[in-house]
Amino acid sequence: MTAHGGDVVVGVDPAAIGMAPLFQAMEEANLRGCRLRVVSVWSYPPLSTEERLLTTASALEAEAIDRVGAAVAQLRDGDDSRRSTVEVDVVEGPPAKVLISEASGGALLVVGRRDRSRLRHLLLGSVADQCVRHCPEPVMVVPSEWDPSQHQSGDIVVGMDFSEMSRAALEWALEEARLRGVSVRVVHCWEEPMIFGGDLMMELPDAALLERSARERLDGLVASLDPPDGVTVSAETVRGRPGPALTEAAEGAALTVIGTRGLGGFSGLLLGSVARRVTHLAAGPVVVIRSSTKE
Repeated sequence: MTAHGGDVVVGVDPAAIGMAPLFQAMEEANLRGCRLRVVSVWSYPPLSTEERLLTTASALEAEAIDRVGAAVAQLRDGDDSRRSTVEVDVVEGPPAKVLISEASGGALLVVGRRDRSRLRHLLLGSVADQCVRHCPEPVMVVPSEWDPSQHQSGDIVVGMDFSEMSRAALEWALEEARLRGVSVRVVHCWEEPMIFGGDLMMELPDAALLERSARERLDGLVASLDPPDGVTVSAETVRGRPGPALTEAAEGAALTVIGTRGLGGFSGLLLGSVARRVTHLAAGPVVVIRSSTKE
């Protein structure tokens, strides 16, 4: 579901607290006038039998509470509006499952992305990866070095492939743009189809025709929209493989929104290749909207 109502939940690793996801989550809660729930999940680290006997659950929990409390105090000091109530929950358990459960029925789950090696790696942290794959609510992935103050006037980019899931992403993005007071840029990436066969004389589709067709279809979609008051929507077609092309098109955007198919839960679902590429490599926050529609 792509609703904007309910709490904003942000996941915090007590062992390595990143402030960028916290600040972004506070901004999202302030936009909605809702509660921000800071959820920190702790578990026993790998310990020897002797170390485990000397390490109590209460000590680990107390350490997590202290660290999260210090981060929340920093968050409050850095938030000028202070409109949202902040609630802190420190819980033991499997982090991804706990966060997904805590976010159930909420407006948004915010998680951090630690590794921003955009040239070499395509791995999110395991918790963020599981949340993006399996949470039925919208999930925002925030790079650890993200500075929202540098992009407050940026637009929202939506990846569009005309599927039901990308249309759900567009619907969410339009409401988010209304809250932020920014514009929406709908980006459709197209590429020449790969043709296999024994006839080397087979004629390839005309690239100009493909581009014109993509542009007409995208313009038709945008013309059919009824965006919220004050929200302008523009259309952009980009030639190239959807994952890299959309990642490049989103440079400088305040937010990128993409849709992916899924039913939630932990049933071994695979994240679509485009969603995976963008969430792993985008310079700014990415929101993944799930669609339960089977196409």
